Amino acid sequence: MLGQYYKEKLILTNKTNFNESEKASLSLFISSNSLIYSVSSQNFDVVYQIGHVELVSLLGGGTLTEKIAFLLNNYQLPQKKFEKVIISILSKDFTILPEAFSSEPDLKDFLCFSTGLTDVKNPHLHTIKNVKFCYVFDQELIQYLEKTFTQAIIKHAGAVNAELLFSNHSLINSNLFLSVNDGLIEIAAKNNNDLLFYNVFSFENNEDILYYLLFMMEQFNLNPLHTKLLIGGQLQTNDALVLSIKKYIKQVDFVVHHSGIKLDGELDKLPQHFYFTLLNQYLCV
Repeated sequence: MLGQYYKEKLILTNKTNFNESEKASLSLFISSNSLIYSVSSQNFDVVYQIGHVELVSLLGGGTLTEKIAFLLNNYQLPQKKFEKVIISILSKDFTILPEAFSSEPDLKDFLCFSTGLTDVKNPHLHTIKNVKFCYVFDQELIQYLEKTFTQAIIKHAGAVNAELLFSNHSLINSNLFLSVNDGLIEIAAKNNNDLLFYNVFSFENNEDILYYLLFMMEQFNLNPLHTKLLIGGQLQTNDALVLSIKKYIKQVDFVVHHSGIKLDGELDKLPQHFYFTLLNQYLCV
């Protein structure tokens, strides 16, 4: 029993071939609404286990860090000795800057302005094509994760997906990427070899998602007849959201994992666009 603050959406393990004594690696995807994890082979190429828990409410039951700590311990992940740990965190505390504005003193000012935070500590920076992706995390959460997984590599999910937009084989020829998560969506767009747009939006229903997507396309003059949109997330290909999007955008498809990733046993039944960020993030380290 996880309690009233958690909704277990998927726990899927290949119990036939997965030997817990073997060297394994861990991937985590964390947001204010979710904890998703996968246990893989040492090099992340064979996936043995996927777990997905939605955080139903943050109005009670402790801080985000306390909730994440509870779930990780519930699945006994801190007790296992993983060879590698990669963590992506999805939050709205980021900004995207041109190269000329990305000096260390400027980063804190820009982050305060774009996020509304009054005190920015330890900003992180990633170069993605023509821009700098700058972000900051909840320090309590970061301190817990770094203490629990001392060898962990931690990145913003947006930095991961922006890189995959240019490197993943299914995304290379697309203009637009929509990633649908629990209560949050990511929209990323590119123009040839440049990152055009990335942002994170909260949503309550499909109409919200459609609004953000179409409004972004209008702002950047993306023709719905010529724009190629790829979708990732835990939704079926005939989901009502997908059918609604197809009424407005002519070319709609789904992302596909890197060809080197194997979902073992029963996990192989999952669609290739499920848990895209989680399973492909090791390629962006």
